[in-house]
Amino acid sequence: MRHPEKSEYPEYHEQYIRLIPGENVIRALEGQMLELQALVSDLPTDKEDYAYAPGKWTIKEVIGHLIDCERVFGYRVLRFARGDSKELPGFDEKMYVTAGKFNKRSFYDLAHEFSVLREANIILFKNLDEEALSRTGTSDGITTTARAYIFAIAGHSAHHVRTIKARYLE
Repeated sequence: MRHPEKSEYPEYHEQYIRLIPGENVIRALEGQMLELQALVSDLPTDKEDYAYAPGKWTIKEVIGHLIDCERVFGYRVLRFARGDSKELPGFDEKMYVTAGKFNKRSFYDLAHEFSVLREANIILFKNLDEEALSRTGTSDGITTTARAYIFAIAGHSAHHVRTIKARYLE
C-alpha cells in the first residue's frame, strides 16, 4: 500500500503518519499487536493504576483509548472505502476513556481486545484495492482518504506505545 500524500489527510495526522515510513503499513499494524502484547505481559503490577502526572491517563486508560480509536478509525476507513459520503461526527476521546472504565479491567483483557480488533481491521485493510483506498470521506469536518486513515491508525498506536515506554516505564 503506497504511503499517503499530504493532500490526503489533515495536517494534524502528519504527527502519526510520519511514524510509519515506507509502504508496508500492514506489517506495522501486525507488529503492533505483538508489541502491545509483549509490553503488557512485562508490565509490573505496581504500574496497573499508574499515571505519570496528575490528570494523565493510566496505562490501562491509554490502552483503552487505543481500543476506542481502533474502533472509531476502523469504522471511518470502512465507510470511506465503501464510498459512503455522509459526514461522520468527531468524538470526545476524554469522555470515551472516562466512560470506558478501563481501570477496572486487566492488562491482559485490554491487550486481547486490542488484538482482536486490530486483526479484524487488518483483514479489512488487506482486502481494499487502490480505488477503495483512494476514496475520501469526511469526519469532524475534515476530508481524508481511507489509505491515510490506515496509516494514521498505525501511527497513533506507535505514538501511544512510545509514550507508555518513555513516560510510564521510566
